[in-house]
Amino acid sequence: MTSDSHLPDSLVHHSLVPYGWDQRVSTLYAAVPAGDHVPARVVRVERGACLVQCPAGTRLAIADPPPAVGDWVALRVLDDQDALVEAVLERWSVLSRQDPARETEQVLAANLDLVLIVTPADRLHLTRVERELLVAWESGAVPVVVLTKADLVDDPEAVRAEALQRLVGADVILTSPRTGAGIDDVARVLQPNRSAALLGPSGAGKSSLANALLGEDALAIGDVRDNDRRGRHTTTTRQLVPVPSGGVLIDTPGLRSLPLWRGDHGLAAAFRDVEELAEACRFGDCQHDREPGCAVKEAVATGTLDRQRFSSYRKLQGEVAFAERAHDARARRAEEQQWKNITKAQRQGRGAGRPR
Repeated sequence: MTSDSHLPDSLVHHSLVPYGWDQRVSTLYAAVPAGDHVPARVVRVERGACLVQCPAGTRLAIADPPPAVGDWVALRVLDDQDALVEAVLERWSVLSRQDPARETEQVLAANLDLVLIVTPADRLHLTRVERELLVAWESGAVPVVVLTKADLVDDPEAVRAEALQRLVGADVILTSPRTGAGIDDVARVLQPNRSAALLGPSGAGKSSLANALLGEDALAIGDVRDNDRRGRHTTTTRQLVPVPSGGVLIDTPGLRSLPLWRGDHGLAAAFRDVEELAEACRFGDCQHDREPGCAVKEAVATGTLDRQRFSSYRKLQGEVAFAERAHDARARRAEEQQWKNITKAQRQGRGAGRPR
């Protein structure tokens, strides 16, 4: 491992540096109340436990509730076999979606600097990528679009140009794990010590990309189906691995759906061009529908704004509004329940001293 000159000398040889330990994490760990614990990072989550990397190596730890992959924790080592997560350090970013099975947040990964949105060049689905960009920006990390399987298309540069034109302002890297093209470009965005999650559907080439960056077949790879070129779910759990050239990767299972948990910030960041056009609308609360003087609709009519991009924006705008209303309703219900619990506790307290 090469030392990073930007790190304090006391951290250069720290065993957790390959897993993302730096001055930022050191500061967060220093805020944890003093105790008999050591820092560790969650590399995989199991049922009722998690696999963590601590200064002494990798070990299984009990955690309730379980943290997310990428979380930094304060770990109390009980003996040679057992360890306990005492605290989860404050997160600087959270990649999440609404759990498709219930009205709760599902955290996919934590403490990310980057989200690598992986999409195959031979099956470019820009509407999905726009949704993934929204979710990535909402997490607090910076998204980078990675086009894989460039060797399967006749003109890969034309595919990249199409993506750049539609995904205004997004960074787009063209790669082929099979030939090695573009892998060094992805490695450079991870250096010197950034943490990144791979986000994309099954068969997009996430594990192949990860293996190319790792320099070994560390992660399972599945074939795509011949009938629809879609992949099978080969990655079944989220897993954090250090990249030899620098940085950390979190490989994630392919997501069939990506329902929004929140999205105001992400929508504005992913569609910055539309938001800038909206500033010229006649009405400040313009919905870009039938209002007169709508600069966004005028841009669509003149071809300045891609019609499909505008359609994607309107759809996601509606979903964000719904998600935000649902979030506010959940917050109100939680607050009401909290006051009910307080009132109940007060009544029980007053009744405890009464004579029978």
